Amino acid sequence: MIAVVGEALIDLLPSGRPQLYRARAGGSPANVAMALGRLGVRTSFYGGLSKDAWGRWIVDLMREAGVETRGPYSDMATPLARVEDAQDAKYRFYLRETAFEAVGWEPLPQGVRALHSGSLAAALPGTAGAVWDLISSQKGVFLSFDPNIRPGVTPTSFREVFWERAPEFDLVKLSSQDLSWLAPDSSPQEAAERLRGSLKWLVLTLGAAGAIAYYGRHKIYQEAPRVRVKDTVGAGDAFMAGLLAWLAHNDAFRRELQYSDIQNALCTATKAAGLTLERSGAQSPTLAEVQARGGEICEA
Repeated sequence: MIAVVGEALIDLLPSGRPQLYRARAGGSPANVAMALGRLGVRTSFYGGLSKDAWGRWIVDLMREAGVETRGPYSDMATPLARVEDAQDAKYRFYLRETAFEAVGWEPLPQGVRALHSGSLAAALPGTAGAVWDLISSQKGVFLSFDPNIRPGVTPTSFREVFWERAPEFDLVKLSSQDLSWLAPDSSPQEAAERLRGSLKWLVLTLGAAGAIAYYGRHKIYQEAPRVRVKDTVGAGDAFMAGLLAWLAHNDAFRRELQYSDIQNALCTATKAAGLTLERSGAQSPTLAEVQARGGEICEA
């Protein structure tokens, strides 16, 4: 089982008509959890979930994807993210006095092989302490992290937290934009080398330029998916889920990876992200869809 901790919310996407939006379940950690479930990985989600209609809808979607929801469940409203630019995934968040602030998770059950976390729940006061306490309590569990920086929302104090805590993780995935925000006084190359030196496995996504994985002495480039992009919402989360799903299906959380393993994991992630890019909102593919169309998008 993979446990995912963080926020679940509703993305409000432009509909093409003024003042009218389309609702999609979102939140980076929730997207990763649902993408893992759809990729056939047993997954549990830990994060504040509202008891309102939208919260119940998110829970229903997670359970349809095969994800166990662990709460906590809250009487506060479901948090919202209004997507202001779907092509570039820019948002305005509404988090205060919502279920986003609900914390207090039950202990992880026996059999959890990996814990994924990150995004706003790991950065904002009120939730970050609980997230980091859960991360710190794990022993012998594969830890992955995606900072998923939201400029203007992620506090600048998170930079220090990230650089201090990053070495605790077995895998960190972040975008080139995340890295620029986290190291504003360094070049992308300098920041990547600094981070690479403290991590076992770093994956840097480059948008239309593809992705680069650093693992030990290996540096492996992956081309961008060959798809027609509808929007970018949730694509990075699907990519993260693809990496973790490959590890889960190949029982590779605790073994040393070879060059070909990294290639295959990157290709799986690219397939998952590519199919998500073809859809509106964070609608990640099923394992069957990846197997049916994956070869069109990426060949390891």
